[in-house]
Amino acid sequence: MSVSDRVSSSRDKLAGIFYDMSAEDLVRFRPHATDDAVAGIVRTVTAEGQQACEEFRRQLGDADLQTLRQFAVRRAVLARRQTSLSPIYESLDAFALLPRVKDVPWDSWVKADLFLARSQGGDPDLIDRRFQDVASEDAVARWHVALEAMNRVEVLSQCRVAEVTTTYGAGMLELINYADSPGGFSRAPALGFTAPYDPTTNLAQLAVTLADSLDATGDVQTGPITQDQLAATSFSLHTSGSYLETLGCLSFVAQSVSSGPSYTVYVAEFSEDADVDLDVLVHAASATNGQSALGQAYRLVLLSPQPIFDEELDDGEVDSDGDDDDDRGEDIESESDDGPEPEFDDAGRDESGDVIDFSRAEGLARSALVDPNTQQAVT
Repeated sequence: MSVSDRVSSSRDKLAGIFYDMSAEDLVRFRPHATDDAVAGIVRTVTAEGQQACEEFRRQLGDADLQTLRQFAVRRAVLARRQTSLSPIYESLDAFALLPRVKDVPWDSWVKADLFLARSQGGDPDLIDRRFQDVASEDAVARWHVALEAMNRVEVLSQCRVAEVTTTYGAGMLELINYADSPGGFSRAPALGFTAPYDPTTNLAQLAVTLADSLDATGDVQTGPITQDQLAATSFSLHTSGSYLETLGCLSFVAQSVSSGPSYTVYVAEFSEDADVDLDVLVHAASATNGQSALGQAYRLVLLSPQPIFDEELDDGEVDSDGDDDDDRGEDIESESDDGPEPEFDDAGRDESGDVIDFSRAEGLARSALVDPNTQQAVT
């Protein structure tokens, strides 16, 4: 079999591999059989040399890119959990195989790999040579920028990544950066601002405890836990910004497994010095759009029904620019001002027309808030 045939075979194998939604949860990081399958493909292709890597890149489709990127990110988390350099090498190899410079998360996960490698005593010259042996010329040029930037990186959060520790072990959060979402946060802080994640209690454990408890009911299946922000509109507040200032905010979606309601769960912690009255926020949130909220000390849990958007386009219909997307990322500000707003069927009713009963979820949230594991101080 020729090198070209082996590369095509590897690409075909990758095309048949997919991650499920649970693999995206880096807070509740769990072993996934897909990781080993992708690792074998990455090792096979990189061992064939630079020409084979270039041919492999040319054959990749969009789904393949997502699989490689997901693998690379998960390997970074594994490297932290195992305090091992091998997963870092595999993570960087996968990033180097991505075909376009814009496909690679240079300012977050690549830097996180480099930070972890440095903290574990990795050989920077070996890492540099290995990346250059795999990556395209354009990627190598951008790689040098990332290497130079690491001279100014002292803590992991400067890589737009935060480490968390829960009952699942070490995990990570990718931090929201407004430069990554131009328009999506057009009325938030200036571009280049990274949303903070610096809670004094184990907010990640609060999210994990509540998500696992909801999963155990069998009524919903919870999605990945990610960083988020508390929108002022969730509390019927008119503020100078779009979001409330917190020490940290996480969220996940609780998706109904049957015909019941789906909703988003937010957990947040406010600073003791913050100019907020938690009782007022809880009352305001509970009176807005059929939501429910609970507070304890400076922490808040918000249960928010999934919005029903007034779709302007039917499935499969194309818009005026010839594609079937809504161009949300290109002109979010004008849409926010003039376009369709999320609609709730009479303030948070479910599909049957009944107001969503959050009593069970509220009880679980109450228990999670007083759980000593979620109240532990974060050092």
